[in-house]
Amino acid sequence: MAQARAAQDRETELQETAALAAIGILLAVAFGLSTLVTPLYLIYQQTFGFSQITLTLIYAAYALGNVTALLLFGHVSDRVGRRPTALAAIAVLIIAALIFLFAKGIAYLYAARILSGLGIGLASGTGNAWLAELVDRNDKRRAAIIGTSANFVGLGLASLLSGLLAQYAP
Repeated sequence: MAQARAAQDRETELQETAALAAIGILLAVAFGLSTLVTPLYLIYQQTFGFSQITLTLIYAAYALGNVTALLLFGHVSDRVGRRPTALAAIAVLIIAALIFLFAKGIAYLYAARILSGLGIGLASGTGNAWLAELVDRNDKRRAAIIGTSANFVGLGLASLLSGLLAQYAP
């Protein structure tokens, strides 16, 4: 009986660890997708010939999407579920990245930046709520560490990848 209970406890712990890792990966991918193009803004500026003020406004457009996500869609994952909302957030971020990739002018950059803010608002709210649900009530610090670490891993890896693309891709 004790062995069966111990085996069940190990299985539960493994499932919890896998779930926490998956959510950490979700957050890392989301934050990575949201900053993937940051090192490319100067290339866009040279290609499309816009001013430094326009560059700043494009960069700031992210806040429009992010605030919209947090204010209007902050509780969507409570109603429709964490997984569908997380998948929708990643889809929005992929669409934003594709718009950046195939941008033909300034309007594309604004649209992609707003979508990027929207996607990260959805992903971060959903991912952090999900983490908080999964950790032991007495260990909320663990959720914060996972969420913050995933954020920085995603930001760092995406910036590295983007820098390599800017340097070596056509």
